[in-house]
Amino acid sequence: MEGANDATPNLTHKDFSAWEQSGSRVLYYSASNVDDQLLSYIRDAKTPNEALGNLKKIFVASTTAKKLQLRQELSNVRQRDMSVADYTSRIKDICDSLASINVNVEEEEMVQVCLGGLAHKFGSFLTAVCRKEKSLSFVDLQSTLLVEENHTGASTSTHADNKLLYTEEDRTRGRGGRGGSARNGGS
Repeated sequence: MEGANDATPNLTHKDFSAWEQSGSRVLYYSASNVDDQLLSYIRDAKTPNEALGNLKKIFVASTTAKKLQLRQELSNVRQRDMSVADYTSRIKDICDSLASINVNVEEEEMVQVCLGGLAHKFGSFLTAVCRKEKSLSFVDLQSTLLVEENHTGASTSTHADNKLLYTEEDRTRGRGGRGGSARNGGS
């Protein structure tokens, strides 16, 4: 057994008491500077090492849960009514949050997520990008999408603005709402 031949240090009662007091101080300082939720894990510990072990278990569990939550968010992110800038920023924010807990998201995955969640108005753009031989980086995709959005005028108004615009146009034409009244099958 390794270390079996090492001399055991001679500890006096005074040394042991000093060690026990310093351990108690570490637990006290830890408990006074830790969030109330974690306090019970420290309070129940008999030694600083045990408290640290308890906190490590909690950290690993919460990191795993956070990883699962962020991975789910990343796979479900959709552009919908967001501008390209907001949409790509959302993807980047989720990837940065994953990176903060040591989960690396490859650039190719970021591009796939972005392309997969694009609004239908980018259908022809998506087809053109998929036909390219060389894949785009996320930054290149982001800038190309911004150009496409500006070119098509897709970013000039939000969904709420569009609804207001259609309502105003319908009023000037003498109709009650977008595409006619609700009685006529409009929205």
